[in-house]
Amino acid sequence: MEEAYNKLIQYAEERGCTIVFDDTRRISFSTKMIITIPREVTAEAVFALAHEIGHLIDFLEHRLDHEKWLHDDSYRVTAEMSAWVNAHRLLTQLDIPLEGYRGHVRTKLSSYFVHDQVI
Repeated sequence: MEEAYNKLIQYAEERGCTIVFDDTRRISFSTKMIITIPREVTAEAVFALAHEIGHLIDFLEHRLDHEKWLHDDSYRVTAEMSAWVNAHRLLTQLDIPLEGYRGHVRTKLSSYFVHDQVI
């Protein structure tokens, strides 16, 4: 898993993104081109990092509107789905095993529908 994590980090950094290791914050992408990740390498962290890079890809290709993401629930769900699709493509491209990916995504996607405002 560490090799996969390093491949993803390298991919993000090659696109001008700064990687910040912080075990006190959740994994996230900022439009300031920063991705925050934990130091501990797990399959879940690899998949989550790929997802955040999925947001980076959309941002770099001008397909991510951060203001809409913040204020439009239906747009947010669409943007999150796009990031998961980008992540799957990236994992495949970098030859990173996808075992457990679908279950991870299913769990994360269901969390978008827990709050009334998303439905």
